[in-house]
Formats: sequence, structure tokens, C-alpha cells
Amino acid sequence: MKRLVLSMAVAPMLLGSFASLSAADDGFKIFDEVKFKGELRPRAGYVDSKAISDAGVDAGMGLTNRTNLNFSAKLFQVDGLNTEIELNSVNDFGTQGDATQQQLGEKMVAKVSQANISYGTKAITGLAGRKTVNLDNQRFIGSVGWKQNFQTLDLVAVTGNAGFEKLSYLVAYVYGVSAIADAGNGADGANPAYTGGVTSGYTTSVATNVSYKIIPEAKVTAYAYMLGSYSDTFGASITGDIEASKKIKLNYRAEYAMQKGSTLETGHLGVTKNKNSKYMNFDLGANLYGALVGFNYELLGGRRADDSASSSFQTPLATKHKFNGFADQFLVTPDAGLVDMNFRVGYKAKGIGKLIAWYHMFSTQTKLGGVDTGSAYGNEIDLVYANKISSVDGLSVLLKGAMFMNDDTAAGLKKPNAGAGAYTDRTMAWAMLDYKFATK
Repeated sequence: MKRLVLSMAVAPMLLGSFASLSAADDGFKIFDEVKFKGELRPRAGYVDSKAISDAGVDAGMGLTNRTNLNFSAKLFQVDGLNTEIELNSVNDFGTQGDATQQQLGEKMVAKVSQANISYGTKAITGLAGRKTVNLDNQRFIGSVGWKQNFQTLDLVAVTGNAGFEKLSYLVAYVYGVSAIADAGNGADGANPAYTGGVTSGYTTSVATNVSYKIIPEAKVTAYAYMLGSYSDTFGASITGDIEASKKIKLNYRAEYAMQKGSTLETGHLGVTKNKNSKYMNFDLGANLYGALVGFNYELLGGRRADDSASSSFQTPLATKHKFNGFADQFLVTPDAGLVDMNFRVGYKAKGIGKLIAWYHMFSTQTKLGGVDTGSAYGNEIDLVYANKISSVDGLSVLLKGAMFMNDDTAAGLKKPNAGAGAYTDRTMAWAMLDYKFATK
């Protein structure tokens, strides 16, 4: 608790220090139009996986806090030339690292989460350095913002609209991944090559994303994500919001992608390459006088039975926690693929907040290794409640829970990650406060 109090005490002092950088009225300014923002995010969590409990390891509880400080400014009084520096610290006050308790997967870390320089106009902006990147719905590239130690990319990028209001694009060369399991230099601090996991490393990758709003109710997006020594992914989506009336709103997504072996290489890693794996996502939602309802069907293709060098469809740079259940059972797509058919209901109103419940039904996509297509992995129920605390500017609260229930008839279905065993019943819960502040 002392560390949390210290974090809260240090933040205002840093705020004053950064703000003073632009305080001089005379002379040339290196930093101008200085902006500072920060976040304090304490969170309590609970996890209980049946198979681990049966092996004699108790359910785990933990308390962590994110302290995030972000400084941005105009450089050398040049219009369009800007810089950003951000520090992120995660402190643990609970049981993380205690071998007698199950783990929530958070890491204690202090790192430079963002550090970049950009120059641009309304039509085009160039950027170089470390940056938080969230593309589309974050299914392929995201910051994993749910994790206290979130993910950022080292890149050189060009973004903008090329002068067309309805167009937006990003083209980036990615040379590093600062992932969620370390301080940005790999597990051993040696900055190894990135191999698609939760450990940081260097890479040789290219990301391209182009969107065009055809009409107010429909936007088309095409993308190509070429991850060095891992995979090439090409896809397209059409999304939109339809306002039937002030009280009735609809939204939809239709998406398809293909994944193949990697064109670009990062050294010679010998990583299993994807070959002819497919992805589909269909989503329909509605807000009816504050009542939220929706249906989603997502398919991640499995490994080809006739090709031992192939693998299932993977999305290593995604914000995976957003997809396939909050219990995080499917962070790595199984060899037999994954079909996630889920329904959601909820309610949203000003002052009351937002409450949403999901019901997931998970099954295999391919017939592989004696497992039939459509065999069930299990079901999951997820709940989220979020609301702003009106009496304190910038403060919000979030309560979240997940309960995965294994299908006993599919006990032989194994997780693809090391040491995982069969899919097992798992219960998880979180309670979180999030306080954000900024200079005016």
C-alpha cells in the first residue's frame, strides 16, 4: 500500500515539473504547448482454475496498480512537429509471483511505454518511435489496454487521409514489440527476436490498414499485416452504425481474412508458419432505448490435417482479452481451430452506467486428430459493469467476472500452449478504479 500512496504523491509533482518546461515567456522554446496527463488504476483480481486447484495450488488473489504519466509538446515552436514521452509503472501488492497461489498474469514493471516524434498536416503525418497502436476493433493489432502493463510498438509510420475526408490509412514498418510480460527487452533483457508471444523483441514487420466511408452507415476497411517470421494476414471488413431514431441504434460488422506463411523474416527463427488458415467475424448489435442486445459469430481456422507444417489462425498482436471470453482460455487458437458463437444483453444509461452479460459457446472448426468438427470446448458467462463516479472528475469504477465451464465430453481437447493440459473450469473476477487527470 505504501507504493500506491507514493505513486499518488509523485504524480502531482511530476505534473508541475513538466508544465514548467513551457513556462518561460522569453527566448526560444524547445517544448511549447506542453500537455500532461496521467492515470492511476488500482485493481483487485481473483482466479480459480479447477485443474490447478485439484493439483493442490490455491485460488489466487492479487492487488496491482498502474501509474501512467504522459508528456507531449510541440517541438522547437514548429507547427506540426510534436513529441510524446510516456512512463508506465505496475506495482504488485498481492500474490503475483507466489508459487502457492494461482496467478492473474500481471507483471511488476517500470518502462518507457511511449517515446516518439511526429510531423504532419491534416492530410498526412509521419511518426517514428514507440507508440500505442489500436487498429479497427483491435482483433489484429491492439494495445492490450486491459493489462496493467500494456503493449506498444516500435515503428516508423505514415498516417492520414491524403486530403480525402472519408479516407484514412496507416502504413507502418514495425521493428519492435514491447509486449505485456516484460519491460520491453524480452524475458532475459537481451532483446531477442519477437516470436508471437507475450515477450518483447525485435521484428521485421509491415502493417497496412486503409478505410473508406462509402456512406454514413458503411465503412470498408482493407488490411495487410505481415509479421516477420510468423505470418502474413490479408483481410477486409465492412462495418457501420445505423440510427433508426434517437432511441434506436444498430451496428454491424462483417469480416473475412486469410493467413499464410510469412514473407518477411526476422533472422531464421524456425517458427511454425501459417498456411491457408481463414478467419470470419459476423456481428450484429442494437441499442433499443438503452437496452443492449447482440449476436456474434467468430471463426478462427484450424491446422490443415494434410499439412504438418501448417498451424491454426493466430493473432499475436491483438488485444486478445476482448475476444473469446474474459477467462482467457483461447489466447492461442487450438490446432482444431475455434468457433465462438455468443450472445450479449445489457443496459446503458447516463448516471446508471453500463451492464453487459455474454454467453459464449465454443467449438472446434476442423476435424483433426480424432476430434470431430463442432466438438465443444465448453461455454462461458461474462459480466461487466462500468460507471463514472460523478462526484470525482476523471474517476470511474469497473466490476468484471468470467466463468468458463468445460464440456466433459471434450475432455481430450488440449490447449496448444506449453503445460496447459485440457481446457478446465475457470472462474475469474476483478474490481477496479480508474482515475485519469490532465493539464488544461
